[in-house]
Amino acid sequence: MIWREICEADLPKCLSIEPRLFGDRIVGPELAMATWKKLIHSHSFHSCVIESANIPGQIIGFGASVFVTPEFATREIADPKPGLNSRIIAAFAKQQSVIRAEEDLYNTAANQPLDEVTLYGNWPDALLSAEQLEHVKRLLPMSFLESHTGYRLNRLIAECVGPVQSSYIESSGVWRVVKRFAESEGIFVVMTRQDALAMSGSIASNLFQYREPALGLRKSERHVLVEALSCRSDIDLAKRMNLSPETIKKRWQSLFDKIAEVRPELLPVEEDAGEKHTRGPQKRHHILAYVRSHPQELRPYRWRAAQDS
Repeated sequence: MIWREICEADLPKCLSIEPRLFGDRIVGPELAMATWKKLIHSHSFHSCVIESANIPGQIIGFGASVFVTPEFATREIADPKPGLNSRIIAAFAKQQSVIRAEEDLYNTAANQPLDEVTLYGNWPDALLSAEQLEHVKRLLPMSFLESHTGYRLNRLIAECVGPVQSSYIESSGVWRVVKRFAESEGIFVVMTRQDALAMSGSIASNLFQYREPALGLRKSERHVLVEALSCRSDIDLAKRMNLSPETIKKRWQSLFDKIAEVRPELLPVEEDAGEKHTRGPQKRHHILAYVRSHPQELRPYRWRAAQDS
């Protein structure tokens, strides 16, 4: 099995896994789908599409989440009702969005930490073997951890529908059931930072760990590093960012100069003919290794959001 971010072409198949989470109750299916197509490009949105390794294009799991305003999260927790996704979709469609603005994501270290709604975390039970089901159940939370580590999280909330998903979430031991819905056989659940950290060593506790970024990178600097993580060379990076190799070289040099001031130990120093010098490829290697293990330095980022669809 592999996982990746969603693209627009995936939406019909992904959202059909659990139609009750489509979010069309208020605005109808056509406008709801149009809203999803916009939503998946938001920097506040994260996703995981799980595909079969044996059958290309076969989607066997889908997870999605979105950062919301603290006012919305507090209001929903105080008065949980069925249709959480529908209210988010409707507000977004009516340009009264409850999604956290991109600029807020850059300021959470100094301001309020992030509240998030888990919109989806489902799989087609009837189509999966027991082995596939176990893999999906492991991969969904692991992909969530990978895409969210480094953010300062406050609360996660979700509405689960159906007895299977509700039972699975409730049995995890870290989600707190706030309300049960007889109509959908579902539950409204909350996970707080305190709840998660109490489960020492768990995926949940790792998710809520947070360290302040030390490099103080600008958005453009984070962009270079994020793209460089998936490029083998500066030529690939230049093509990926649609920039000249000379511009890429200048951006690296600017990064090296900045990091030399704030974290000089990240730049390797070698002896050669009695003179100390550092090499660009080695610098890049060390810096990229550092940001891989310290994702808070790059958050938030989704420059390749929705697979450039």
